[in-house]
Amino acid sequence: MELPYLGVGLSYRWDLNPHLARGNPGVDWLEVTPEHFLPLTDDAERRLDVLAKRYPLVGHSLELSVGSDGVDAPGYRDGLRRIVSRTKSVWHGDHLCFTRVGPLPLRALTPVPLTDEAVETCVRNARAVRADLGVPFVLENIAYLFHTDLDTLDEADFIRRVVEGADCGLLLDLHNVYCNAVNHGYDAYRFLDRLPLDRVVQIHLAGGVTAEGLRLDSHSAPSPEEVWQLLEYVVPRCPVRGVNFEMDSGFPPFVRLVEELARARAILQRHGASKA
Repeated sequence: MELPYLGVGLSYRWDLNPHLARGNPGVDWLEVTPEHFLPLTDDAERRLDVLAKRYPLVGHSLELSVGSDGVDAPGYRDGLRRIVSRTKSVWHGDHLCFTRVGPLPLRALTPVPLTDEAVETCVRNARAVRADLGVPFVLENIAYLFHTDLDTLDEADFIRRVVEGADCGLLLDLHNVYCNAVNHGYDAYRFLDRLPLDRVVQIHLAGGVTAEGLRLDSHSAPSPEEVWQLLEYVVPRCPVRGVNFEMDSGFPPFVRLVEELARARAILQRHGASKA
């Protein structure tokens, strides 16, 4: 998958707009969530155009539901295509999960049963998304709190079979890996070693909280040191094209976010990521 190197960026949120609308030298690119701009009104188009003039953009949607045979909300796929085209998205991502059952939205990133049948469904849907949107497609590993009795595969094998079968990229969320390792008692580094790291296009950094013994991917804190250690480990082992930090609430002073990006940029530079 021949893709440009973007460097380090942020997931765009309206709270960050005062710092981003005129451009910011500490931010190389932005990840935008199409659902935040749908329906695509004149005002939404104007706001997207402003961002696209300042930064390379990558789409990251929430409702493609690649793990199910549900149908999209009316007009949803058309809206995605318009946003991808208007922003000239370098690639587009969504989650390896399901968010719809038939026509019904779940409003949650729900883990897919780890079965051969689910692999086939995810591969079929991911291939269809890539064809529909006309840009490279990447799938993100999610944080999950439960397994199902239906599972016949383990998560690393499942991810590998889906991204290789769909011929798509991997959006590797390191905080999700950390959450799952803590909550389900496995070694995060061994897990990474079993992923198709040659398929990594994008890496998410994020933070969260620990509550009642569970690590939650709340996107409400800076990245913990464990996530930074995972980044140091994985960057030399993959051809990553972009790293971005996700935050949805609890925003620190913007300078702190830029410091997070500077730390990530130094790791990428130290390991020669731009030359991958």
